[in-house]
Amino acid sequence: MSKRACITFDFDGTLYPIAPYDSEQRLIRKVASTKGTLFKQRAKRLILQDQKGTLIGDAFHKRYADLVRTANAGMIDEVARDISLFLSTEDIHALASLGNIADLAVLTCGTENLVESFLQQIGLKQHFFLIRGKRLVWDEAGRARMVVDINEPQAKAKALEQLRRDYPTILAVGDGPTDIPMLKAADLGLVINWNQSQRAYPFETHTSLADVCSRLASYLASA
Repeated sequence: MSKRACITFDFDGTLYPIAPYDSEQRLIRKVASTKGTLFKQRAKRLILQDQKGTLIGDAFHKRYADLVRTANAGMIDEVARDISLFLSTEDIHALASLGNIADLAVLTCGTENLVESFLQQIGLKQHFFLIRGKRLVWDEAGRARMVVDINEPQAKAKALEQLRRDYPTILAVGDGPTDIPMLKAADLGLVINWNQSQRAYPFETHTSLADVCSRLASYLASA
C-alpha cells in the first residue's frame, strides 16, 4: 500500500466477461471432465442453479467446495488462462495504468486462487496488493478444502470499509447485484456491463474495461 487512493474490483464478470461460465463454474467443469457420469450430473445441476441465481452464500460455497476437492493447481491455471483470453491488450494496459495512480484490490465472493492465476496470466499480479474471497488450500494428500473470507455481498462492503483506515478515497467496480453493497460503500461505484444486457443499476455503467479505467483515472485526477 503506497498511494492515497484504492480501487476495489469484483472478479467474475468484472475483470473479464462471463461467456457463458464464470471462473468457478469453469473449474467445476474442469474437475467434472475427469470424473464419472454421476459426478458430471451433480456438477451440471450446481452450475445451472448458480446461473439461475437460486444459490446464495453458503448454499453455493459448501457444494462448490465438495465438487472441487480434487482440483489442482494445473486445473486452476488452465481456467485462468482460458478467461484471460477475453481481455484485449488495451484492457490490460488500462489496468496497468491504474496501478500507477492507485492501489488495486479484488474483493470477491469467488476463489482467490483463480484470481491470482488470472492476474499472473495477464502480467498484472504485482499490481494488486490485496485479494480477498475464498481460498482453496491443499492437504498432504492433495485434497483441497475451502477457507472462506468473503462469503456474501455485504462482506464485500465491510472489507472495503476496513480499507478506510489507509485510504481517503476508495473507488469500486462491479457487474451485478452481489456488488451493490460494495459500490454503495465506495466514493464512486461503477458498473461494467460487458455483455450490454438490458438490466439497469443505479450506478454509472460502462461497456468496456478500458472505459471503466479511463473514468476511474479521470475521477482521481479531479478529486
